[in-house]
Amino acid sequence: MELVKIENGQIVVAQEIINAIVQFEKQALEMKLKQDELKQKLLEAMEENGITNWETPNGEIKVSYRKPSTRTTLDSTKLKNELPDIYEEYSKTSEVKSSIVMKVE
Repeated sequence: MELVKIENGQIVVAQEIINAIVQFEKQALEMKLKQDELKQKLLEAMEENGITNWETPNGEIKVSYRKPSTRTTLDSTKLKNELPDIYEEYSKTSEVKSSIVMKVE
């Protein structure tokens, strides 16, 4: 049995592949949530103790604390609507490789 094939111009994906993708995506989300939780605890500990750099004994993990700051961004939608010539003059186009977006629930 083919795992991915085309029938009548439509992609047909084997249930085995669909199940594997769903399982991997759920595991990735769980791991990301756990990673975020651990990083937040490390951030809080560094802030509370005034630590700006930390490294594991074998150097496998290196962490640098970055203080909160402000960021100035450009409202490109507003600029494009109000000053389209300026928007066009300062816009740049770059290549983006193909990809897929997948949502698993």
